[in-house]
Amino acid sequence: MPLSDAPKVTIDSYVIVLTGDSTDTVPTAFPAGVTSGTINLLSENYGGRGSETKALYLEMLFALNAVGTGTIEVTGASAGGPEEYIVSLALSSAAGIVESGIWRWSDTIILTSRHLSGCGIAVADSGNGRVAKFAFDAIGYQFIKLYSTALGTATSVRVYARYFN
Repeated sequence: MPLSDAPKVTIDSYVIVLTGDSTDTVPTAFPAGVTSGTINLLSENYGGRGSETKALYLEMLFALNAVGTGTIEVTGASAGGPEEYIVSLALSSAAGIVESGIWRWSDTIILTSRHLSGCGIAVADSGNGRVAKFAFDAIGYQFIKLYSTALGTATSVRVYARYFN
């Protein structure tokens, strides 16, 4: 197959989308009418143009400001719809995987709860001394909301995200 006929794939660079210094609470009521989130997949930062986006899948990395643990919960929404629970992630960082300065990459990610079981939610490189990754199918969502719901010995978490299709 000639290179010009090969499928075109867009892979974006990681950007920090959240630095959480405190804990949040995931809502217990989910009224319709969502108009924002931590990530807006229709923004130009995520390949958005009008009502279309290149962000079919999102991948995230997590760093904690100390060796320790944390929990991130992820919801998604379409414009005007309710927040939909996607997943809860238990994070753990190791001393030897330094992002920079005091920041340590999460080397373990455990899916503790997921709404869409088996629907494109994946964790890679978890628990093996490398930077762990979390990815999911973002099709149908415009807004992604991240909640830092628990921090152990770490007092802050950074979330890096990138899209691909």
